[in-house]
Amino acid sequence: MSGTQTQVTNGTTPGRAGLFSLLACGLFPMFGLFAIGVALPSVSAAFADNPDAELLAQLIGGAAGLSFAISSPIIGGLIERFGYRRVYVLSLSGFAVIGTVPVLLNSLELILATRLLLGITVAGAITSGMAGLGTLPAEIRARMFGRHAVSSSLGAIVCFPLVGALSEYGWRVPFFLHLLALAMIPLALTLDSTPPRQAGHDGESADGATPPSGLGVPVGMLMIAAFIGLVMYVGPIFSPFYVSEIGVTDPRLAAIPLSAMSAGSLLTTTNYGRLHDRFGTTVLFGATLALVGSGLVLAGFSPSLPFFAASMMILACGLALFTPNMGSYITSTSTRPARGLGWAMSAMFAVQAAFPFVAKAIEDALGPKAVFLVFGFGALALAVMFSVRARVWHVRKRNRLALESEIEPAPPTNYV
Repeated sequence: MSGTQTQVTNGTTPGRAGLFSLLACGLFPMFGLFAIGVALPSVSAAFADNPDAELLAQLIGGAAGLSFAISSPIIGGLIERFGYRRVYVLSLSGFAVIGTVPVLLNSLELILATRLLLGITVAGAITSGMAGLGTLPAEIRARMFGRHAVSSSLGAIVCFPLVGALSEYGWRVPFFLHLLALAMIPLALTLDSTPPRQAGHDGESADGATPPSGLGVPVGMLMIAAFIGLVMYVGPIFSPFYVSEIGVTDPRLAAIPLSAMSAGSLLTTTNYGRLHDRFGTTVLFGATLALVGSGLVLAGFSPSLPFFAASMMILACGLALFTPNMGSYITSTSTRPARGLGWAMSAMFAVQAAFPFVAKAIEDALGPKAVFLVFGFGALALAVMFSVRARVWHVRKRNRLALESEIEPAPPTNYV
């Protein structure tokens, strides 16, 4: 980046308990925003006497994501003022209480209201947890962001079958899973509670742009985050419908691409730290867009299920790079990393509500496979633009350093 950069850090490394609590923050979006979707048919059936039961159940599934997106930048400001530990502990407490309240309710409207509040606690947990990871020493920070992403990947593998199994005992039972946040509170209380302070910049720029002080992240990065947020929905939401177009009607076979995505995500996040140490954030952002674009384009031209599953695995490898790389980049280069993380999370999730409408418009105009191709070629175009801009900036930086090295200071004058 151009200019002098700073980051916010506390200068202390948490103990194992505190570090584990920070790494586990990646579980809360999975449990709070997505996992309950498996239980929504049971919720709808339990309130069959309500004529709007199905619609309200679907809104319950999406309400937390909406409030999450809206509140994330505000949470970032609160972290700047009060420190990440306070926000993290309060968010965990709220997640446990508000997430479990539906067990006591007999109104879909009231359950919907609790889900709106729950989204705020999820924003608090993930943003403060990632801000806490950003205070770690530079030599381990990227590796810890990678492990944080691994926890999210493992959570995705575990939580959906777990919620499905619990739903067999009644629609209220899965809501008790929110109480798991209580186990994290004693661990989070061991974290450093001192206010954040300024420290020297230690990261590299992804594109040479200085983050606006009010946002804590470059606007261009927010646009990429929004694009990635849309692409995240292509696999889990659209691919089950698409595989029927290539002759796959068995639901068990239709789940294979999603399993391939989980495997690809876990493979990438497990190795993120090593990849970052070798290539840095700039190259990995370009790799993210290139893998995402390649996977989507190959999926659009897939003639069979195995080919489509392999394409989805490539897509997942790219998507899995983005969140830890974004967290590592923002916390290493921004003067206001907590606010930057909040805006980045908001950009990723706010646009996801638009995906069904965007996909429907593309499908109606060009056909089902065009959904993959449009997003895929868009990602490849962004990869080229990003790489060119990063290359131009690095050339300019190298030339500037070379010019500065040629200017030697004048020798001291001897008046004796």
